[in-house]
Amino acid sequence: MAKFRWGILSTAAIAKRAFVPGVRNGTEGIIAAVGSRSLATAQAFAADLDIPVAHASYEALLADPQIDGVYIGLPNSMHLEWTIKAAEAGKHVLCEKPLARTVADARKMVDACAEAGVVLMEAFMYRHHPQHAVARQLIEGIGDVAYVRASFNYTMGGPRLENRDHRIRPDMEGGGLMDVGCYAVNAARFIYGAEPVEVTAMQRVSDAFEVDMSFAGVLRFPGGRLAVIDGGFESTGAQFYEVAGTTGSVRVEKAYLPGLGAATIRVSRGSVDEYHQSAAFDQYAGEADHFVHAVRAGHLDLPAENGLAQTAVIEALYESASTGRAVAVAKV
Repeated sequence: MAKFRWGILSTAAIAKRAFVPGVRNGTEGIIAAVGSRSLATAQAFAADLDIPVAHASYEALLADPQIDGVYIGLPNSMHLEWTIKAAEAGKHVLCEKPLARTVADARKMVDACAEAGVVLMEAFMYRHHPQHAVARQLIEGIGDVAYVRASFNYTMGGPRLENRDHRIRPDMEGGGLMDVGCYAVNAARFIYGAEPVEVTAMQRVSDAFEVDMSFAGVLRFPGGRLAVIDGGFESTGAQFYEVAGTTGSVRVEKAYLPGLGAATIRVSRGSVDEYHQSAAFDQYAGEADHFVHAVRAGHLDLPAENGLAQTAVIEALYESASTGRAVAVAKV
């Protein structure tokens, strides 16, 4: 079967560092072209990564008939525009998380891709690492689960702050929840296999950057089950989720960026800890191959509507943090 031909829409660092190598570590796709806002930038990116075609604009990339689908690693505020344009060009879309900040924008993306008959998937790469299948099996052995804690934080400094990185620009829909806290939200939804019905949240908004630098929330799921999530740019190194059941707990220490080595999962029962490992794996390769399989099958395990539900939680969390009230999560 012919390889899926990827176009890289933008020369974002994540594409260079993670997604392009991931496609090449997988089995189903090739990197056929890259598009940037200038030919020089596209050519430099293509030369560094041995990509055969460089386009001088995003529009030119989408017009390329030798492209089957695109990876969109643009700032959050640009996801809506370029997902819709890609759909209109007949290209399948793997869009970096989060799809959008509002349900209204996410719905426009989902509807545009459905109308065009192309696949849209939100790029939560961590979901494709086998450690989470191992964790799910272990969670089944700790009794009834009523509490989840999920966290993803890092310390932003240096050039990113000085140059006002897009992650800390409100006009580009930056913020701690949008950048990394969304992983914690997604993990809670994954673990419970359900959508939260209500959220309560708080945030610390930077006077200098006008975005949430630290964000924390409580998600209430059906049956009164709870998840506590946090994410942001002001503390170092936390990227875990922990699941507490009636007979034990499961902790995935490197839940979102485990690297390419084997991943370790801890199960605690009383004073006894057990450690389990999953195989080494490139989760970006898994993500890219999963997407191609979905295009060929016409069905996603994580359909675009899952991204719509994720966006509903994010929107509710921001509303709660702004108003100081508990907010019901919209049903989408």
